[in-house]
Amino acid sequence: MKIFRTSLLSVCTLTVLSTSCVKLNVDIPLVGKQEKSSSKKRSNLVSNKNPSVNKLIGDDLIQLQVISEKEFELQKLSGKILKVSSDEGMKVLGAIPLTQNRAKSSVRKGMKAGQVNEESLLLGFPIGLIGEQNIFGGVITKVTDKTSEPLGGLKLTDLSPLNVKTAVAMDGEDAVLTLIGCFKDCGEDSAQTGLINFPILGIDKENDKVMLDLSAVGKVLDLMKMLDPKGEYTKLKSVSSTTTTFDYSFSTLVFDVKSKMVPLDADPADPKTPVTEFTVRWYLKLGSAFNPAFTPRAPTEGVGFFKTERSKTPMITRFSTTDFGQPVKYYIKFVPEQYKSYFSGALDNWNKEFTKIIGRDLISYEFIDAADPRAEELVTGDIRYNIIEWDLNNLAAYGGLGPSIANQFTGETLSANVLVQGPTIIATYTKWFELSKTIRRLTAEGRTSEADILVTNFHRASDQELAQRKKVKFSLSLGEALTMNIHSQRKELEDPMIKNHFDVVPPGVTFEKYMAGYFTEMIEHEVGHNLGLRHNFKGNLGAYETGEPGSVSRSIMEYLGRPYRHLSAIGLYDKMALAYGYKGVMPKHLNWFCSDEDQGTDKVTLPVKSPECNKTDATSDPFSYLESRLARAIDLLVDVNSTSAPVWTAKDLTAQMDEILTGLIAYAASAEKTMSTWTNFLGKGDRPEDVAGVKAYVLQALKKKICAPELTAVIAAKETPEAVKLAGENLDTLRKAFEKKSVDIAVFTAEEVKCE
Repeated sequence: MKIFRTSLLSVCTLTVLSTSCVKLNVDIPLVGKQEKSSSKKRSNLVSNKNPSVNKLIGDDLIQLQVISEKEFELQKLSGKILKVSSDEGMKVLGAIPLTQNRAKSSVRKGMKAGQVNEESLLLGFPIGLIGEQNIFGGVITKVTDKTSEPLGGLKLTDLSPLNVKTAVAMDGEDAVLTLIGCFKDCGEDSAQTGLINFPILGIDKENDKVMLDLSAVGKVLDLMKMLDPKGEYTKLKSVSSTTTTFDYSFSTLVFDVKSKMVPLDADPADPKTPVTEFTVRWYLKLGSAFNPAFTPRAPTEGVGFFKTERSKTPMITRFSTTDFGQPVKYYIKFVPEQYKSYFSGALDNWNKEFTKIIGRDLISYEFIDAADPRAEELVTGDIRYNIIEWDLNNLAAYGGLGPSIANQFTGETLSANVLVQGPTIIATYTKWFELSKTIRRLTAEGRTSEADILVTNFHRASDQELAQRKKVKFSLSLGEALTMNIHSQRKELEDPMIKNHFDVVPPGVTFEKYMAGYFTEMIEHEVGHNLGLRHNFKGNLGAYETGEPGSVSRSIMEYLGRPYRHLSAIGLYDKMALAYGYKGVMPKHLNWFCSDEDQGTDKVTLPVKSPECNKTDATSDPFSYLESRLARAIDLLVDVNSTSAPVWTAKDLTAQMDEILTGLIAYAASAEKTMSTWTNFLGKGDRPEDVAGVKAYVLQALKKKICAPELTAVIAAKETPEAVKLAGENLDTLRKAFEKKSVDIAVFTAEEVKCE
């Protein structure tokens, strides 16, 4: 008998579902009056609201029984269900291969004999199918709070799938069903750990089933209580957690666990107390449902894909192209009519590239409006579907989010989703366009001070939003080894709503034209994540700046600010990456890619990371771009073209100054170790051709702007002492920031950066 190590985790109630997805050649006969679901139905939803339910869910090949505890007790009384501890029950279990793994406690411990929970649902699982392989995980699919960005951002938080199988273990005279597998550095010879145990409540000998309690899942697995037990972030406390619904189709059992929470100081019994609900959709997907022809592909230099997290040998994640020619189907939910063409256009653009690579479209899609009866059934985050949703229910700090779920051994993407903060995006960009229109008018009339005030106020409001968002960060773990992925907080998926606030709308760009480019770019970018692609912060090095779509970057996975993103498009890098990921064609250019972890951020990483890998730069000449941003910041801080006091303060531009100074100083800090990899710095204008001259050149370029003698004259010419003081303080703050950043990174001394 093989022995499995035991690891009792907070999720110790979930084993009940690990063997519930089983492939049968015949229907399972059931005892008593039962309702059989149609094999043609997409959904076989069963709710716990019916205390007398006794129903088959599934299709012609796979049938599972869901039965209420009331019906279960009646069958026990009639003798149709055996007690586990009975001689006959022990004889049945004795014929099953056992493991010594078991939980240290039972989720039903403390329940009185014969006690009936009217809302419990039990599962009848065939004994002969214990040991089947499945994948198991869960996704937060619903948050009822419609106003909180931190809470709305928890939507699509998930647990990376676990490859598992089931076994039975004895616990004295009781028996438990055990979910066993590996959750880290998994390989062929990895030790298998008992992850989850769940008690067997009875045995249906006539139909060869063990009876398992699904309701206990919800009572114990209260994710929100684990997430924030003291209510420090949510300001909420948990009052209940219940398994509410079950469904089975596409070889997958899903079940919803709903957690109810109330404000910390509220009385849960008061009917007026506001309630926030979180729904987690857990899934068990049958291993035999995976595509046997899928070819795992290892990562390679030059292109960046997401990788499996649990296997000892990571593989890139991607959709299968060998599923009997069937496309990857997306359902696109709730998109307003005027924007649908941008969403479909983005998917069509990806298909054009796949036609060249694999000889056919990879993606198909269908729009689902709110009135469509399938809208409630097609839940974003459900592993059975791929969904793009215009989010009408929750607020979040991102503009778009594109996570996916993949088999952790092979890398095959099983499900992918995109959430779009559509209503907020429209409101934000409408405000930006109206503001830009007013600023242009005021500037044309010579009322520059009024224009500056408007821009400053807009910027300050945006900064307050960002500061509030950054305060709230969650972390969530199930036990010591299983960490939930809060995708809205993952840098590698980040697509913020706000960036480069002091930029106005590019000249000649209408709202309609901009939003067409914006939404096309966003969907191409987020679906790019679904396809497996990571951010590429070297995409702009291939820009050719003609003002045409695609001219700002050679990668849609670039991370560009407002003035550029409406022009971004699927580029040469993306096509090269897809050719490798989906066809195995090795990349020809190995210096076109870098991602989040390749950026320098401090004195340890900046000297060894290429300055050309920077998510805050743009254009094919990043150094010149950062110089122009520095000049713009100085203009705002001093108000160079006016004798009035500057509207902007150094505090307003703290984040921008830090980005700019870090980006420019990085060239000096890293030249010695990374200059051989640079592609777009050397040979331009008066720039040096060797390492020896880079440090002096960067210092001179920075001091030329920050220490410019004319700035002193501009400040002295201000019309009031107050104006002179504010402009002087702003410039002094910038110079001190330059000095501090240089010393912190250890590239220039304080003496070297001082202005004469």
